[in-house]
Order: sequence, then C-alpha cells, then structure tokens
Amino acid sequence: MTSIRMNSFGKFFAFSGMVLAAVLAPPAFAADDLAKVLARLDTEAGQFKSAQADITWDNVQTQPIQDDDKQVGTVLFERKNGQVQMALHIKTDNGRSVPKDLVYTGGVGKLYEPLLKQMQVFKVGDRQSQLDSFLTLGFGGSGKDLQKSWDVSYAGTEQVGGITAVKLQLTPRDAALAKTAPKVLLWIDLDKGVAVKQQRYDAAGGYVIFTYANIKLNGPVPSGAFQIKTAPGTQIVNH
Repeated sequence: MTSIRMNSFGKFFAFSGMVLAAVLAPPAFAADDLAKVLARLDTEAGQFKSAQADITWDNVQTQPIQDDDKQVGTVLFERKNGQVQMALHIKTDNGRSVPKDLVYTGGVGKLYEPLLKQMQVFKVGDRQSQLDSFLTLGFGGSGKDLQKSWDVSYAGTEQVGGITAVKLQLTPRDAALAKTAPKVLLWIDLDKGVAVKQQRYDAAGGYVIFTYANIKLNGPVPSGAFQIKTAPGTQIVNH
C-alpha cells in the first residue's frame, strides 16, 4: 500500500512540476512567433505598392449609451513617393444606401457626402505622422516601423473570415496618441503579409473594427483614384 501511495504521490508531484514549469517558464514561443510576424511584415513592406479590399467598418460606442453603426464599402491603399494614400468608398450605412467618399493624400483628408451635398476638407498638419502610422497598420508598414511607433505583443491566432490570422496587440509609444487610442488589435494574414482585421479602442471604452475581405495586392490603381468628383452645388467646408 505504501509503495502504491508513494508511486501515486510521485506521479502527482511529477505532473505538478510539469504544470508549474509550463506556467512559470517564460513564453519564448511568443517572442519567436512575434519575430516571425515582424519579419513577414518587413518582407511585404519591401514589395508593397497597393492593396484593394472590401471593408466593413463597425463603430461601437459604449458611452453614454451603447450604439453600433456598421458601414460597408471598398478601400484602396497605395504607396506613392514613400507615403501611403487611401480612398474609402462607403456604400451602405446600417443596411441603407448612404454613399460616402473619404480620400486621404498629401496630408489632406476629404469627406464627400453626396446626399448632403457637402464635402469636408481636413488638413492634418502636425498630426500627419500619427495618421500615417494608422494608415500603414497592416498595409505597407514594416515590422521595424511598427515597433518604432508601438509596443507590440503576440496574442496567438484566430480565425477571421476563414483565414487563420496572427493577432497582435499594440500600445502606442506616443503619449498624445495613447490618450485617444490606448490600444489597437491587429490580425495579420501571414500568407499575404497584410491585415485582415483591425480593432482600435478609444479612451471612453468604445472601439472601431475594420474587417477586410477579397484583398488584392499590387494591382493597377485607376487614374484619379484619389480624387473626388463632386456634384454641382456641393458645399465645401474647410477645417
């Protein structure tokens, strides 16, 4: 009986030791996996020219009341002269046809809402570096650039639209940016080296989720893709 008990206790302590070792050991695998992801982003950044995709933009507000606004459309990113420009075309807002065009290039953003016959123009000024750091998240940004602007940690893998994506958690290094965007989650498709999903949190606990599908890389960019044609009588509002 004593030998049986001792054998049982021995197995228990051996098992406990393995559990403790697994719990207490430093997560070297996470560091290795993160290094592989960053290296993959470096490779893709070196050959990135453009990306086109379908996009779902889910804006969730938690304060003062819960509210969810979902917009669907297409998005285009292009790297030109070392900078990334973007054109976003919204088709529906919560299932209703509400066309909107949002273009950013050369430090100027434009939002055109045909139903309102209005176009707002924003000059980002000294905030351009912050905006550029967001635009290149998962689309043309290298792993090295990512680490310059963000503290990056590996958070495992998840399925996104049938794709096994690597999940990264980002915390901004810039103190001013941390006040408005304290945390960002990024899901990367390692086969393509680009983002398939992005979730940005704000200081109030709300967040926006961008989900990308049917991603096409380095295809031809239509002439005038980053220009907005407005209807006669459109009001221009400069900020």
